[in-house]
Amino acid sequence: RESRDVTVRWMALLALATIAIAGAGAPAEAEFALDAYVGPAWTRPADVRAGGRDDTGNTIDATIFDIKSNTGVAAGLRTGYWIDPLPYVGLGMDLFVFTIPIPAQTASATGTLNSEIFGKPISINGSGQAQVPAVTLPALGFSPDLRLRWPILTSKAYPQGILQPYVTAGPAWALTLTSDQIDVRLGGKIGAGLSVNLIQWVALFAEYRYTFFPGFAFSHEHVGYKTDIKNNAVVFGVSLRF
Repeated sequence: RESRDVTVRWMALLALATIAIAGAGAPAEAEFALDAYVGPAWTRPADVRAGGRDDTGNTIDATIFDIKSNTGVAAGLRTGYWIDPLPYVGLGMDLFVFTIPIPAQTASATGTLNSEIFGKPISINGSGQAQVPAVTLPALGFSPDLRLRWPILTSKAYPQGILQPYVTAGPAWALTLTSDQIDVRLGGKIGAGLSVNLIQWVALFAEYRYTFFPGFAFSHEHVGYKTDIKNNAVVFGVSLRF
């Protein structure tokens, strides 16, 4: 519950930040957009490395292999604008949250470990088997985007087209929240989608996105965990155009 409350609080802060970016405004000749989206997300199995000291004071140098996760959720807000002299080119700021639900599982491991992860016990026994509890890892992220689009079915009413396939890419930063620590990790994000203009100022869109964060970190007291996150998501959303 604590992790969920933290996520909600930070999503509220991200919403305020997005509104602030919108308030700052784009050039008068630009086409401004405000997007909201949500969809399922899948994180690839990954190894988790643990280091530090466990609950008994012993030094930890362990690796748990091939931890699997269930389908999670990706959601976010994005602001941006399409530059009038170059209407096919846009810039944006994407603020998002994603979850990684990890089911209880037994995995092969090396080293020794007797600690907790998100308030639940995690351990490695003498035969090299790790007992991983069911936990959900929440993460927040933001990404400045470069966007390219191609207008289809253009008209006087819709000079940028009723259909707009597009691609987007940019660096991304993920934030993990554990107790009083905030860890920020650099990664990247690429995506492709299609938007459909219902009326001149409202569009619906579907988008595939791939995000990755090498060395994604979280901790419990004196134990630190690191893993490489590779996340695929398909999101659906609404876009307001000004």
